[in-house]
Amino acid sequence: MAPLPATTTLSPTVLAIYRAYEAANEQWDSLGISVGEIGNPCDRALYYNLRWASAPEQVEGRKVSIFRTGDMWEERMAADLEAIGVEVWGQQERIRLASGHVRGKIDGRALGIIEAPKTEHLMEFKSSNAKAFAKIKKDGVRKAKPLHFAQCQIGMHALGLSRAGYMVTNKDDDERYFERVEYDADYCLRTLARAERIIFNDEPPAKLHEDPNHKMAFECGWCRHRGVCHEGAMPRVTCRSCLHASPERHGDGAWSCQRWMKPLGLDEQREACPTHLWIPALVDGEQVDCDESAGTVTYRLRSGEIYVDGASA
Repeated sequence: MAPLPATTTLSPTVLAIYRAYEAANEQWDSLGISVGEIGNPCDRALYYNLRWASAPEQVEGRKVSIFRTGDMWEERMAADLEAIGVEVWGQQERIRLASGHVRGKIDGRALGIIEAPKTEHLMEFKSSNAKAFAKIKKDGVRKAKPLHFAQCQIGMHALGLSRAGYMVTNKDDDERYFERVEYDADYCLRTLARAERIIFNDEPPAKLHEDPNHKMAFECGWCRHRGVCHEGAMPRVTCRSCLHASPERHGDGAWSCQRWMKPLGLDEQREACPTHLWIPALVDGEQVDCDESAGTVTYRLRSGEIYVDGASA
């Protein structure tokens, strides 16, 4: 019998499991600004998300497994509350704001929270490693997890609630943390006003950092839009990156095309049409000419090359 090989590399069995997770993981574009991302300090990143400027992140299998474990923790924490007499309902209830362009789902609603049994709470369930958990315990959700804080606030605003329950499990030792969050109307109104500026602006907002390699620009290091934002990469060809397409102020996240004077379905948005022209500010260069009759826009790229958008349409 041949000797067993040394396990110095990733086991084929484990690799196959990761690949199975990747194959089952649906790659999708956000249909609007996600409630889970609305607290992102970079306006431009939110604009790029909305405009589908970059391909969806290719999540490796181990990370997909982490996400699935997070889903299980949500179910378990909801069950923990029910076990002590708290009523929990409304899991995955939808949030739609800003004409449907701000969107998300909640982890649930709860009634019977011991600290305030008569007050209905929005619930957000999270799991965390020990290091992040310690920071949450020390500083609270607003300082330690601004994106989670924004998620709680916008959820309360959408549902007309005054309190949220933020519950976190330390994945390393099962310790629980629970914090009641008070609704902040001023924060929500400012956050939604910011979101509407991003959504209904034809051009991308200013960059959070001009130099992505600066020591303070750590957000740029893991941003999937770094190529388009800082490195001269062209965005994806979709209706949302086209100067003819606009988000509408009616309906549930509706978009329309001014070139063809029609509403745009999701499949149409993803595929684009032969008359696609980039939003000029998405091109890494200077616009030097525009020929409306030919349907072209000419740019001098940062490299000095002349590029005619629409010339092959």
